[in-house]
Amino acid sequence: MAILDFFALHPVFSRGEFARFLASRGAASTQTADSHLTRYLAAGRIGRVKRGVYFVSGPGETAQKTSLDYPLIASRLAPDAVLAYHTALEAHGHAQSLFESLFFLTETKVKPLTFRGRRLVPVVPPAALRRKKKAFVLCTEVERRGLPCRVTTLERTLVDVLDRPDLAGGLEETWRSLAGIPLLDLDLILSYVRLRGEATLAAKVGLFLEQFRDTLRVPERVLTRLRHLRPQQPHYLDRQLGGEMAPGWNLIVPVPILAREWEAAA
Repeated sequence: MAILDFFALHPVFSRGEFARFLASRGAASTQTADSHLTRYLAAGRIGRVKRGVYFVSGPGETAQKTSLDYPLIASRLAPDAVLAYHTALEAHGHAQSLFESLFFLTETKVKPLTFRGRRLVPVVPPAALRRKKKAFVLCTEVERRGLPCRVTTLERTLVDVLDRPDLAGGLEETWRSLAGIPLLDLDLILSYVRLRGEATLAAKVGLFLEQFRDTLRVPERVLTRLRHLRPQQPHYLDRQLGGEMAPGWNLIVPVPILAREWEAAA
């Protein structure tokens, strides 16, 4: 395989991947990899996102003007990167809108990066999962431009964005995006909520599934099990927004969410 063939198959790649490719052709020298990268960077055939992460220009384009697959780039910014939160909704095709910020889970020390106006943000997995050595439970792969891309499953994504709507565009964007999911494995959601071990999160998930129990075909047994995990005292879905008590969940919910006001405006 020639170098240009490697570029054709790897629209985003790391320096390590490129060095291993050269080594497979008998060129194991570190200086050889760096000299090739420097030459193709200067020619505009490839571009650099950050040190050690590169992208390939489209046919007839230069690196400065080629269009980019930002979720694919985010998935390559750490060796253990997993697209998550709103970016996972985008990758699964269920986000209501595109965001300037993209989020990925990682336990690697990676700094946030702004590249061509898009913010690429590492997020440390929840502490409860890290303590249990389950930081990357319920992850899967999707294909983007011919490459595998790790992403949280829809079931985990649903729970994660209900836990952190600030990483999914806020409460309304979160609710609207999740409402478009046609099918979920409810037992996986239950097991993940138990693994997280947070009463307020159980109530959030229970409230959402109750609101959409008809479209998602949620059996009463699932709601009953989530009610057993709810907090003993009332908690706010969003303290700043206030709201009204959601019956059965010990959760104070903003009125627009309870009433699903965005549906009336659609």
